[in-house]
Amino acid sequence: MRLIIISLDAAFAADADTLLSLPHLGALAAGGVFCDRVQTIYPSLTYPIHVSLVTGAYPEAHGIAHNQPFQPEVQPMMRRWHWDAADIQVDTLFTAAHRAGRVSAAILWPVTGHSRAIRYNFPEVLALPGESQVLKVLRYGSTGWLLKNELLYGRRRVSTKQPHLDDYVTLIAQKLIARHPAPTRGKQGQELVMPTARALRRHMPDLLALHLVDLDAMRHAHGVFSAQAQEAMQRLDQRVGRVVRALEEKDLLRDTIIAVVSDHGQADLTGSLPLDAWLRANQVPARAQTLGLGAYIRLNRADYRPVLETLRAHQASLHLKHIYTREQLRGMRAQEDILLAVEPEEGIAIMDDENQPPGVATHGFGPDHPASQALLFLSGPPFKKGHRLSGCDLVDIAPTLAAAAGLSLPQAQGRVLWEAMNGLEPPGKEGNGS
Repeated sequence: MRLIIISLDAAFAADADTLLSLPHLGALAAGGVFCDRVQTIYPSLTYPIHVSLVTGAYPEAHGIAHNQPFQPEVQPMMRRWHWDAADIQVDTLFTAAHRAGRVSAAILWPVTGHSRAIRYNFPEVLALPGESQVLKVLRYGSTGWLLKNELLYGRRRVSTKQPHLDDYVTLIAQKLIARHPAPTRGKQGQELVMPTARALRRHMPDLLALHLVDLDAMRHAHGVFSAQAQEAMQRLDQRVGRVVRALEEKDLLRDTIIAVVSDHGQADLTGSLPLDAWLRANQVPARAQTLGLGAYIRLNRADYRPVLETLRAHQASLHLKHIYTREQLRGMRAQEDILLAVEPEEGIAIMDDENQPPGVATHGFGPDHPASQALLFLSGPPFKKGHRLSGCDLVDIAPTLAAAAGLSLPQAQGRVLWEAMNGLEPPGKEGNGS
């Protein structure tokens, strides 16, 4: 069973009615499983969430607690991100597929750089000042394949900004699918003749993961419910439709799982809080690492109690809605070395650089925020048609896809959504098909 995962970055529960009204996403929901109450992980940042989407694990296990490692002495524009797949501490769907002898492709999927498990890898990496974006992508990804794509299709890319980048990477996904040999009709046209073994060696990947960032970019720049965000949702639907059509043209829908997922929503901003500067000015033995609409408080264990008491004493003046203790953070499955975190009042972004403008909208909030409810579409032979899940956790997605596609993901912390399966039951039950 082939598996295609398409991530709609920054889509969330408030978008459900709009997305279901669109032709291609609406058809996927009608022909499969849909859920608009997928509880995302903490923190609601793109890189930790996308690692959870392919591991079924929380940051406490997979090791990606933030988009960036903590680099307090490095200027914000010079900080590296978690680009390298080696940073992930548990198995992913990519490594599980590789172990099973299957071919994987990842296009703009976070934390995939230098992955030995991904044959066709177009990683999401960002050139820092003084670096070449082209050379960095080539260094972290599948060099030969990327160069070939650039020669064949590079002229069709209008720019490397959104929405043009999403159009280009969707084209690359279509071309990967199009490489699959289609069955042909016999002389009388009544029977399918399967391709030769030689032709089958040029097949589409068994696992294809595509990360689409258009909506996230429009919301950051223009606002959560802006006209630009609404237009981005229309474009995302068209891109999903192009992938589905590519599968139809090769007669692959009958043995392909399509999972459309999302990671988090966003909230509009009304102000900012330079918390790290405040900690340093008041000689508090801690540093703030922004999450956007929240922050980790980085400190030594011996300083935990006095820092917590200081934050509580100034909670009102700092406009902090939540101060998450180490006990609460363990319950939220945060990484073990995260001892304190905060979340300000609605609309306030925490800034590492007090001179940096906060932007228009962002994320990085805690699990109680309404934009922490993500989306899930599951379509394909293993899944029920027209089934609506009342709710699930984001970490349930990877083990469910692994079970449906015949992969092993034993380190996953989520559960398999057997109630969404068509004819598959948990191990040990009569009729189990896993």
